Amino acid sequence: MQRDEIKDKFVEVINDNLTDIEDVNVSANFVDDYDVNSIQLIQLIVAAEDEFGVSFDDKELALSRYETFDDVIDTIDSKINK
Repeated sequence: MQRDEIKDKFVEVINDNLTDIEDVNVSANFVDDYDVNSIQLIQLIVAAEDEFGVSFDDKELALSRYETFDDVIDTIDSKINK
């Protein structure tokens, strides 16, 4: 799966799980720009695991790893396209 396809699907996951976000900019800081909290980010990661058939290990769930949605997309991309 190409990175653009992953991005498009992940934006759908964001829209399905964070209904108050419109016109998602995946490069924006999700805390500063979208007011996403740690619980919401974990919910997005769990939804992404289901959507993409991947699994994040404990180390990859460290919220300090992610500042933007792009960071999550990078992790998903690395899992799908090993």
